[in-house]
Amino acid sequence: MTGVTRVASRRDELARRVGRIALAELPAWQLLGLAAVVGLCCDASLFDCNFITGRDDFWRFPMGVDMQTVLGSYFYYVQSPWRFPLFYVASLGIPTGTNIIFTDPVPIIALAGKLLRNVTCVTVNPYGVFLFLCFMLPGVAMSRVLIAARMRYALATMIAAIFADTMPALLWRWGDIALEAQFLLIGALALYLFSLRRSTWRGLAMVWAGYLALAYLTNIYLFAMVGSIWLSALVQRRLDRKVTTGRAIAIGFGTILPIVMLIAIGGQFGAGGGLPFARYGYYSMNLLSPFAPQLSGVFPRLGGVIDATGGQYEGYNYLGAGLLLASLLLLPAEFGWMRQNAKRHAALLTAFAALAAFAITNRVFFGHRLLLDLPIPHDFSAVLGIFRSSGRFFWPIGYTQVAIVIVLGFRRPRPLMVSFLLAAALLQLLDIQPLRAHIITSVAAAPSRAPLNARQVANLVAGARRLEIVPSFQCSSRERQFSANMQLMLAAARANVPTNTVYLARQSYGLDWGDVLRSPSDYARLLDARRARYCRHEREELWHDSRPGDVVVLLSDAPGREQLAPKVGCAPLSWARYCKTPGK
Repeated sequence: MTGVTRVASRRDELARRVGRIALAELPAWQLLGLAAVVGLCCDASLFDCNFITGRDDFWRFPMGVDMQTVLGSYFYYVQSPWRFPLFYVASLGIPTGTNIIFTDPVPIIALAGKLLRNVTCVTVNPYGVFLFLCFMLPGVAMSRVLIAARMRYALATMIAAIFADTMPALLWRWGDIALEAQFLLIGALALYLFSLRRSTWRGLAMVWAGYLALAYLTNIYLFAMVGSIWLSALVQRRLDRKVTTGRAIAIGFGTILPIVMLIAIGGQFGAGGGLPFARYGYYSMNLLSPFAPQLSGVFPRLGGVIDATGGQYEGYNYLGAGLLLASLLLLPAEFGWMRQNAKRHAALLTAFAALAAFAITNRVFFGHRLLLDLPIPHDFSAVLGIFRSSGRFFWPIGYTQVAIVIVLGFRRPRPLMVSFLLAAALLQLLDIQPLRAHIITSVAAAPSRAPLNARQVANLVAGARRLEIVPSFQCSSRERQFSANMQLMLAAARANVPTNTVYLARQSYGLDWGDVLRSPSDYARLLDARRARYCRHEREELWHDSRPGDVVVLLSDAPGREQLAPKVGCAPLSWARYCKTPGK
């Protein structure tokens, strides 16, 4: 018996020591550092130094039209003179020019790159560093949420960082550079918690204004989500009687006014961009999306993204097997927490309900079955379509679930529950391996295969005064033409040669707000008519304003008569051809 007692005593002592280590509490700065280390470990398997510093072959011709457009518009912007509106570039999409806000280059990064070029005369590619931070900072931001919730366990921080850094919705967005900055949503949740704790708002109002400005200069979707969390914090303070109604309204206007001025300076609603109205309900979130394994490493046979509309890939919001398991274990505790704290977080819960409804839209799908189709007025649908990829608006809810699981799991930490949460985090790492493998493969396989001879394109652009492409991206109808436009645009951007082609998610073709407001129900028909007129003019006026040094690329091996001009020599360019206006 004595031997058995000694073994049990040693086992208990070991358990106590492990418990002391696992449940060690650290100062805030150490917790932030620990979360950063977890993020660095996650990044180390994705990117190498050459990718981060912009020297990797990947950046010569990145994968996907979105990355190519971001890089091209960035090069145009940093080499352009300062002008008003702040983000307008005259040499991209000539003759009207383009506001690069509509090409999603992360405006704050573009501004930093332009300032650096003005000071050093060196053009750098900052997007490797930006993406590195985007995959490292979610865990750091989540540690701030735990600190705001008065949770300072080292192990809790590590588990939370793993969940945040491996959120499937974050990994799925690979290719959309601006949308990778989802750490801003988690940081807004931390600010929300700090806002409820503070008795005064003066300093927080300034922090919120700066944070909203940062979100706007990153991406308009992230700005809208951060804005909903900010508004929830302000309304909740009013509900808690920490501020009067008049004071809350004054604070709201005082915070919004600088943002409105920033939007005006940036030219969000000016020339050189696209109209915001679009189709609502197509890029929605499926009801099964957060819960059904998709692109899962744990359940690989269940297949890819659930998509009932053709656009629900934008609503990919799978939480991951590990987070779902942890949520299931803590479901009774979460229901109890909701009952106790519904009033304390009434504004945020209402905002999240609205975001979820907006993400699901009026056409509610459960898998491939349409459960509900609520008719809404066409004009109202067009307004809702300002954020046409509505399925993205579930992101803040997913990150909030991470925080709730960790806080509830460690509220009264028990060895068994802590062990379950750690196992769930490891399961999450296994589940997201297909998504991580896709990123690693795409980086290793780049640059993408160019449709035209790269050396010939570089030589052609180097001696050009202006590059005109027919059909431009605005008028292309074939995938090969799309890709050729991107290759030519990116080469012209590096050489700072003006070009007529530009990819915008929402082209206006000269249609303005007045046209839409006069007949909002005819928006789609008007846009089609303007596109046809624009493309006809592009072909017919091809040589109208040509000057010596102009280069025209005809993306066809059999151009029409209107695409050729007398005394202009043309030569093959892979499957296309190029023509040069003779010099003096």
